[in-house]
Amino acid sequence: MQSPKHGTNRRQFLGAAAAAGTAWLASPDALIPRLSAQSPESRIDVLLNEPVGTIAPEIYGHFVEHLGGVVYDGIWVGEGSTIPNVGGIRKALVDALRAVKPAVIRWPGGCFAD
Repeated sequence: MQSPKHGTNRRQFLGAAAAAGTAWLASPDALIPRLSAQSPESRIDVLLNEPVGTIAPEIYGHFVEHLGGVVYDGIWVGEGSTIPNVGGIRKALVDALRAVKPAVIRWPGGCFAD
């Protein structure tokens, strides 16, 4: 199967681009910055003692990237493993996550489960 023929080849395109660039550089205003438009004075105030609202904890969570032995033998050890586990998940991790109290844990999720 042949690709459709385009009206411009690479050489024609580069020639036209070079001509347009040369014409732009030759114009009197090409390299002069526009000073006529004055930007208004700007400032940002950060008011630390004025809360705007509460951020939902579900926005932030924990994602486990499936690299090397992170998931298998790291998180998932299997229910019959000699490593202490809760339903096949490493008990030390379950205890650590209980202490952190994450709102969301994505596993399996993301690119690994897609």
